[in-house]
Amino acid sequence: MRRTHCVFGLAALVAFVAIAAGCDGGEVVSGDARADRGGSGSDTIEPNDSGEGSDSGVGTDVAFDATVEDAEMTPDLLPDGSPPSMDAAAPPLGAGVMARVTATALNLRSGPGTTNMILTSMPCGTLVTIVGGPTSGWWNVRYMAMTGWASGAYLVADSAFDPAICMMSTPDAGTADTGGAPMPAELASMFSRARCAVGYSYYWGHGSWTCDATMYGTCSGSCPSCTHTGRYGADCSGFVAKVWQIPSASAITTDLHPYSTYDFVNSNTHWSRVPRAMTQTADALVYNVSGSGHMMLFESGSDPWGNIWTFEARGCSYGIVHNLRVAGSMFVAIRREGL
Repeated sequence: MRRTHCVFGLAALVAFVAIAAGCDGGEVVSGDARADRGGSGSDTIEPNDSGEGSDSGVGTDVAFDATVEDAEMTPDLLPDGSPPSMDAAAPPLGAGVMARVTATALNLRSGPGTTNMILTSMPCGTLVTIVGGPTSGWWNVRYMAMTGWASGAYLVADSAFDPAICMMSTPDAGTADTGGAPMPAELASMFSRARCAVGYSYYWGHGSWTCDATMYGTCSGSCPSCTHTGRYGADCSGFVAKVWQIPSASAITTDLHPYSTYDFVNSNTHWSRVPRAMTQTADALVYNVSGSGHMMLFESGSDPWGNIWTFEARGCSYGIVHNLRVAGSMFVAIRREGL
């Protein structure tokens, strides 16, 4: 089977100057690991572009239990693309920036991390002022008369905030659209894995991370000639394969990369093509053109052709992110078997 990642090959770069690409690379975690990190933004991705979860507290602070396994590397042979070359920059978070909460109820804590005391819970749409950070994916924010720390996975710049996101929020996933019904356990597990990955580095040809907000790794340069440090990270196809748990269940700490964007577009091993207008929570949007490609996990959005919330291994300079996007017309929708 032909394998490609989400990073440019030289021939693709010369022959398709207008087509830049995304990313490719594996999945699960251990123990009572907690996910809380990463930032959100709003921008558009064209084919020529390349959490807080829930604990026993008031708001979101997701926990995911699984078995830790040793890393097992199975990289692809050829690249798929690189970070989006014509992406609009996501509105950055930073000191003095006004931000909005995108989770149903986001915990404000006394320090950065789920082991710190919960001060209060902030409803979806709450406007906060960032006063410091980030520290391990957490921002120091001011809410009313209180100052505390909140997970960046569920904060977005006020200028990028879409009020409709709050109508889709659920206690499990923060923003996943389940039509108001409780999220099925399998979907909840998928998004728990996805949230754990936010903040980890882009790692070409790989797919693994942990849920304890440590060992994020770094990526620098232009892939496939990029340089990665650290044990964990994923590229776009490795990330989706791990979240989807295909071809079989594996720990998120086990480094696997079974498919590329070429595979996701041109085969239907454990998934099938669906009309994009029928895209639903946990589907993926993918494209691959002459060795360049990208894919992302669809979380929510009333119009699959408009603003959508996604999880994705976006590229070397971004890492794995949770953000608001518009996917270009060359992306197609695919659905994992059994969903």
